[in-house]
Amino acid sequence: MLRYVVLTCLGICLGGFVFAQSGPDISGKWYGILKTPQGQKQRLVLTFANENGEWNGQLVNPDEEDDPVLTDTVAVTNDSLKFSIPRIGVVFMGAWTNRNTYNGFFYQLNNRVSIYFSRKEVKEDDLQLERPQTPKSTVAYDTEDIKFVNKVDKVLLGGTLTRPGTKGKDPFKVIILIPGAGHPDRDNEMFGHRPFAVMADYFVRRGIATLRFDQRGVGNSTGNYDSASIGNLANDVQAALAYLRSRNDIDSLGIGLLGYGEGGAVAEMVAASDKMIAYLLLLAGPGVDGQTQYLNRMATTAASYGDSREHIRDYKDYYQPYLKVLVNQKDTLSRKTIAATYLGLVYNRFGDSTDIAGKQQFIQEVYAADARPRALSLLRFDPAPYLAKIRCPVLAMNGAKDVETAANPNLKGIQDGLKAGGNEMLTMWNLPGLNHLFQNCITCRIEEYGTLDETISPKILEGMTKWVQKLYEDESGK
Repeated sequence: MLRYVVLTCLGICLGGFVFAQSGPDISGKWYGILKTPQGQKQRLVLTFANENGEWNGQLVNPDEEDDPVLTDTVAVTNDSLKFSIPRIGVVFMGAWTNRNTYNGFFYQLNNRVSIYFSRKEVKEDDLQLERPQTPKSTVAYDTEDIKFVNKVDKVLLGGTLTRPGTKGKDPFKVIILIPGAGHPDRDNEMFGHRPFAVMADYFVRRGIATLRFDQRGVGNSTGNYDSASIGNLANDVQAALAYLRSRNDIDSLGIGLLGYGEGGAVAEMVAASDKMIAYLLLLAGPGVDGQTQYLNRMATTAASYGDSREHIRDYKDYYQPYLKVLVNQKDTLSRKTIAATYLGLVYNRFGDSTDIAGKQQFIQEVYAADARPRALSLLRFDPAPYLAKIRCPVLAMNGAKDVETAANPNLKGIQDGLKAGGNEMLTMWNLPGLNHLFQNCITCRIEEYGTLDETISPKILEGMTKWVQKLYEDESGK
């Protein structure tokens, strides 16, 4: 169970925790659906067999070709599956869930795509399945594919500007949508849901324009997401602001920011430095520093699986020194060496200390994930100084059942940070029954997200819209 807790904290599924040398029987067929960067959905069929105590497998894409591609290595434990296919540069890493699936990611050519495999056969008709809230038509409003340049980092970004179909009237007020972790496209697609497409559709039908864009290296945007810090991502949002302000049909003083998850950190940075921002919407945004966020995520995830307080305390005690090294040690070589020592202690405490190969794999993969520029910048991020500089109205929202961004400490941190700077224009919502994606949930853990039909609670959409509309009603005196 600890393995899945740590994977949740990393924000990716790694094969580092190889605690058990023997795992479940995975023989036979497993089915999944892969969405390509171009948006095309394809079926994948995995077949595993055990020969002389070793697993081997093959992968078939029946929508492209019938010839199987053989796996090179297959590693399975009681709670994880990992395999690689060097011929096509693919690695899959996934965690076993209580819904009889392996939920994880494909890594290929520096891209990461979420996918899950289950025993349930996927038929061709299943590729057409749509989430109920996903927009079916945009004829009621205008959509425009746009491109703008981050001149600081020399990145070209592609996105969509969605406007009410009322040309010729006053300039439009706009919300820039800023996504969270992963390699998000303009719709912030994850687990088959497209929350930003749903939001944009909802807002524009109520008179509010939106701009959403592909993150670096995704879709129509250049650059490399994994090599970008949150400061670089803030530069991208500032470039979006400059683009909007250059247009005659946009109200330069009516641009707000919506930051989801880690995108909330980006939104906080931009709002702190740009006094023209009209308002800030934070959905599961950070109110505590990165180390605390990491440890809290580990604790809430472990608690959601029923782990004891004693074990949770142990997890935090063993990880804290490791995180301090990442945050404080600037020399790359020293950081890696010292961090490896602390990760070794973690493995010895919670894993099989006799498994030398597993220990080395754990150290290498966990450190590689946490030492990425974006991950490091998030660990080192403290929202307090930025919150103290924000002067615009803020709506901060959290799902009470969120196991990734704990509601109480983050909402309190946002409140304290704004208050320290004298900003009392804060509205806070701690929403019962909602998870990190603001879905009505049951277990509320990550593996449930994709099984829920709801993309985002309609009450959130309605509440955000009314809050924004009231700002302008108050401004106009109506």
